[in-house]
Amino acid sequence: MRLLVTSERDPASQTIKDIFIEDYGFNENGDIFDGNPVFSNEDDTLLITSSRDMVESNHLDDHFDAEVYIFCSRHRAESGKPALLTHSTGNLGSEVLFGGNPHSLSISAATLVSVALKTLYKERDERRLEMFDVTMEATHHGPTSMNTPLVFIELGSNEEYWQHKEGARAVAAAAMECVSTPLQSECFIGFGGTHYVSKFNKLVLEKNIILGHIAPKYALSDIPESVIEKMISRSAEKVTRAVIDWKGTNQAQREHLLPILDGLGIDLFRAKNL
Repeated sequence: MRLLVTSERDPASQTIKDIFIEDYGFNENGDIFDGNPVFSNEDDTLLITSSRDMVESNHLDDHFDAEVYIFCSRHRAESGKPALLTHSTGNLGSEVLFGGNPHSLSISAATLVSVALKTLYKERDERRLEMFDVTMEATHHGPTSMNTPLVFIELGSNEEYWQHKEGARAVAAAAMECVSTPLQSECFIGFGGTHYVSKFNKLVLEKNIILGHIAPKYALSDIPESVIEKMISRSAEKVTRAVIDWKGTNQAQREHLLPILDGLGIDLFRAKNL
């Protein structure tokens, strides 16, 4: 069972929830979770609403036996620029700004991050949402402690766009693709570049690379080996390869990273060579 997650504290998720009900045949099934009705469709996919913020919803495993959680969330950015985004979650460093625990990662569903990115691009073009950026993000924020794979798909980046119906339809379409797409057997992890991982977006879109956890340049200088090990072990797909944005790292970061990956038996590729 793959489970769609919204939050009563997240206005974008409530807009997306309305789309699931209006466009995808979700109806109340009589169950209650966190004081909110549970919805399902004819395929018995569940749509739930958490009473907690998305990044703090670590309690789902206590209530559901799911294969994957698909979080439909808001994205906030100071620019306020409209955006459609997807990523795996976790805190690569010691700082915890938005939920989860330090140096802790969720189980990534790399296949679904890639599927979501491709679907968001397709939906943007078909819905003529040219003003929206579409991108993956590096691994960040909670939840981090569940033992079920998850993916975040987000609508941003301010109050105006959290109510944007066509943007919400793009997110809902990506989420429904994630409901039905089988997980692949293997994936890459990524290192370097900016938070919005422009080079890795191209690999997914143009080379069909499947990417799970991504550690951007700003997280690499002090990333411990234990976190790199978690990038490998906390994955629904087997991680055998890594890709590095070579120019998106500095020499000291590469000298720290490369021996660790070699010791862990992970083949490393430069992004430009894939």
